[in-house]
Amino acid sequence: MTRDESAKLNQALGQVLGKIDAIHAAQAEHGRQLDRIAERVVQVEASVSETKDIVGAWKAAKYLSQFWKWFALLAAATLGLWAAIKGVRHG
Repeated sequence: MTRDESAKLNQALGQVLGKIDAIHAAQAEHGRQLDRIAERVVQVEASVSETKDIVGAWKAAKYLSQFWKWFALLAAATLGLWAAIKGVRHG
């Protein structure tokens, strides 16, 4: 191998090694980005869990409100019926 061929080979090898180093650096950066994304996913999952808890509490309050509405209607109907019966007897 001539000196000129050896120099070209060393230059080509240097270029390949430079590209490998660039690929390695890009992979390391991508790994850091994926770590940040994974942290954000954990935060979003926690937020979604909290939101589900809030929605569950809201639904429970809504159902309780509906129960009291029906209970009040039933009580009013019962009292109305009682008053009507009592009014008929004394009327």
